[in-house]
Amino acid sequence: RQHSYSDDTNTSRTATMMASKALPQFLLRRSRCLNLNSTYNNIIGNSATRHLSSSASNLATQDTSNIVACPPNLKFGPRTVSSPFFGLDRIEQQEQQQANDDNSDIEEEVEVEDEDDDDITQKLQQLDLYDLSTKPDTTYRAIPLPERLTVPIWDIKDAATGENSLGELKLNADVFGLTPIRTDLIHRVVIYQRNKKRGVRYCAVTKTISQVSGSGRKMRPQKGSGRARAGHSRPPHWRGGAKAHGPKGAAQDYTTKLNKKVRRLGLKHMLSQKLLEGNLIVVDKLAVDSFKTKDLAKTLSAFGIGKHASNAFLVDGDGELDANFRVAQRNLQEVKIVSQLGCNVYDILKKEKLVLSVDAVQALEERLTK
Repeated sequence: RQHSYSDDTNTSRTATMMASKALPQFLLRRSRCLNLNSTYNNIIGNSATRHLSSSASNLATQDTSNIVACPPNLKFGPRTVSSPFFGLDRIEQQEQQQANDDNSDIEEEVEVEDEDDDDITQKLQQLDLYDLSTKPDTTYRAIPLPERLTVPIWDIKDAATGENSLGELKLNADVFGLTPIRTDLIHRVVIYQRNKKRGVRYCAVTKTISQVSGSGRKMRPQKGSGRARAGHSRPPHWRGGAKAHGPKGAAQDYTTKLNKKVRRLGLKHMLSQKLLEGNLIVVDKLAVDSFKTKDLAKTLSAFGIGKHASNAFLVDGDGELDANFRVAQRNLQEVKIVSQLGCNVYDILKKEKLVLSVDAVQALEERLTK
């Protein structure tokens, strides 16, 4: 995913200017004093060629594409998966300060032509710099059918130890192997669920002039008082009067109709999509020994589920949910657990990962293949 860090704001333009002018000088000092590897030695830009000595002139012709300067007006959590800086190594401020303190003699070799270069360098040191060469490869290639239908079964209690899976499970192709994915059906089911959740709303009931309590006697003479005409004591613009054009209590029904076969087919395509993405995890059972949220969070982190990772939708079988698991997941905002009867398209679509127990897989296959 490509991200643009120079928007129309003055702060972003300032950060881009600082990165283009002062970054080559700063990186030259740091690389020469810390003897960094070739990855950092290849980030000196062409703009600093005339400022460098003959011994460092070969570094000035390299590319600066390996360094990203985050503008201060952009707030990203680098540990969040959705952040463009996820997985990148941050250039620590301690290294920057040490590079400036230990290289006073090197600074004499660099001739600064612009008067504002020193101020720009100080502002550049306040930015967050990241190394693009350390970006992990997140490219995912889907496993073709029918090999995709064979998934491992993991023990949720021993997942943190990195042990091998308990075995393999062959999924039903009519439920988890539909292709191509019908996004139009998924969209129709999502709209149906959102409208159903909105439900029927009953408006307030207001009274008209004929319903408001009060006499029809004329309040004051028509003329002579200097005040406005008043035929009775219940006009809409008077306190305690009627409501003009108010709601009459008619029910607003937002629900829509969608055939059961279409809803069932949409759930099949949603399950097939999760398996296609590689975000379907099958465990033996959703049960833990402790009711502590901290222990459950550590267990789920082995599957890439957590606060700074992915959220998940957990589905168990028809039986009663495990008491310890149900209590432990209450404080985890990234996790939602239901029985297989509560498995729906909207919740699966909202969460990134789908965790199914073996009982849930069997119950879903039995229910969706009738």
